[in-house]
Amino acid sequence: MATASTHRTAVLRGAHQLNILGYTTRRRLGGANNTVRSRSFDAGGFLWTLVCRFHEKLLKGVTLASVSLELSRNETDEAVVATASVRIDDPSGTGRWPAAEWCSEEANIFPARSSTAVAWELAVPDAFREHEARYVDEDADCLTVHCTVDVHREESVEGATSRSCLVSMPPRPSLGKDIHRLREKMWWPDVTFLVDEAKIQAHRLVLAMRSPVFAAEFHGGMKEKTMRSVRIHDMSATTFKAMLYFIYTDELPKPKNKACPVAMARDLLVAADFYDLERLRLMCENILSESITIDNVMETLMLVHNRHSCHRLEASCVEYMASDPDVYDAAEATEEYKELEKTCPDFINGITKKVAKRAVDRNRSPSSSSSSGNGNRETKSASRYNPSAVMTGTHEFRIERFSAVRKTHGVGECVRSGSFPVGGYQWAIAVYPSGEQDQYKEYIGIFLKLMTHPGAAKVKTSMSIKIDDPNRKSMASQFHCTHVYEQDSRSYGLFKPISAATATSRYLGHDGSLTIYYKVAVTTESCTSTTICDTATRIAIVDVSPSNMSWHLEQLLASEECWDVKFLVEENEIHAHGLVIATRSPALHELVESATGADHIRVDGMKASTFKAMLHFIHTDEPPHVGDLVASPDAGDSSMTIVGEMLAAACRFRPETELGI
Repeated sequence: MATASTHRTAVLRGAHQLNILGYTTRRRLGGANNTVRSRSFDAGGFLWTLVCRFHEKLLKGVTLASVSLELSRNETDEAVVATASVRIDDPSGTGRWPAAEWCSEEANIFPARSSTAVAWELAVPDAFREHEARYVDEDADCLTVHCTVDVHREESVEGATSRSCLVSMPPRPSLGKDIHRLREKMWWPDVTFLVDEAKIQAHRLVLAMRSPVFAAEFHGGMKEKTMRSVRIHDMSATTFKAMLYFIYTDELPKPKNKACPVAMARDLLVAADFYDLERLRLMCENILSESITIDNVMETLMLVHNRHSCHRLEASCVEYMASDPDVYDAAEATEEYKELEKTCPDFINGITKKVAKRAVDRNRSPSSSSSSGNGNRETKSASRYNPSAVMTGTHEFRIERFSAVRKTHGVGECVRSGSFPVGGYQWAIAVYPSGEQDQYKEYIGIFLKLMTHPGAAKVKTSMSIKIDDPNRKSMASQFHCTHVYEQDSRSYGLFKPISAATATSRYLGHDGSLTIYYKVAVTTESCTSTTICDTATRIAIVDVSPSNMSWHLEQLLASEECWDVKFLVEENEIHAHGLVIATRSPALHELVESATGADHIRVDGMKASTFKAMLHFIHTDEPPHVGDLVASPDAGDSSMTIVGEMLAAACRFRPETELGI
């Protein structure tokens, strides 16, 4: 049989935006240990960190002197080849000044098997060096640095000539964009909010799905359930609109007309606390934690004091006040402090005790006298919060020509899948074709590795591993296990789940490939830890939970709450939500509209399981696992048959991005 091979270079891009708040304060800190590090971000399946260092320059004082890119680690057997660029835009948004840009002329090579971070010194754009003031947002006191990383990967693909047609990769998930478009166009609103003098329209389904408070108002026994207009008190129209922007997009809006992002965060924090929008509240806490200064610490403390859900930010303010006598003296002189002293004497007493204890500790420290004379030295604190949640994800790892791979990989040598996200962490599957250790050389070792450094967190994880016979002649082999991943335990799996002989005789496809299905469930518990550090070092910030728009829609579909459309497929009643369908699948929406007034909409020529799979995609932007559909009541169907039926459904109803198949 004739074969063909194609060699290509794939470019995998990742971009990150680093906002350096308090830029002028950072310049006053001096050049020693004055470094700002970004959060880790993904590019090409690897984790990267952007590092900005400040040094003193002749005639310019302390300024941004260098930018470097760190590859956290490379556990693969191949070097990582990458190019990068740095961009700093005109903050006014008027385009008066061109962006300050720098691009690498040549690729940098990061070594293979590197267990520690490897840095690549980039460059500060020349335009920024020459005209620094142009690129600093004076109102927000913020410098924004954009970094783009391109990972270059050489790929060789072999296949039979009968498979010469290529299917392009599906576009990026559009769920967030579609829900945002629903807000922008304001199609089919069913509730109007009266805020100040403004009338603001919205959708009950979206609000109730995202906020337990709105759910109680619209679907519980409260008066708002039947009201077409709802009056909002104690909140400005600007803040309410910003909150709605988050509800529809899972992101914070950009401040308009050079509005202060800290002031917006204060207002939104109160709104998020009232409407129980946890991710929005954490975002606001993150901004306020990074922005604590001697001038605003009491204002922030008054905002969050006795607000139970914001105790992390409250603790940050208290620790900041207790960090230095000068800071405490300045706070003590404010009207807010005097008000707290009258209304909450026990709370103020606790702060004074902390100040006294810190003073004793400083007197005991032999290095305290050498640093106390620096009037610009400040200490900040922030809380790290991990919300409680159970998040699942699946990954299909296919190893082509498995028998040949086993011959070329000895004991202890693994092949690794690409990294994939579950629960806010990056994971990878490591398969040892000839065993992980010598005593297991007749077995295949299968392990799940945590690629993200967990810090102090303990990541509770349950795993389901499935190896299926693609020819459907043998029963699938399935395994289940649990493990708590932490800093010193980031790899766990099965040393001998299946012998190599069994895998070769039962589970290889017609092309000699072995496919392993992994289902990962991550359970995180609510926990809080407070970190104190000097502002000249990296400041710990509140961890913000990942976007959960898809999860909210998935729960809405599974619960069948608030459904308003009933389909009849193979005599099965299937409930759905007309607003979501109208937003995500115009063709299916046309079918619903054509049946206006009918009790149900009949869908012929399609299996109920296939229709449910399409609805799952419409609500989540992810097709269900093919293996789960094969194991459904529609028994006897092969994986290829199921995929064919899903493709036919995509062509018929054209849900956005064509089901990703």
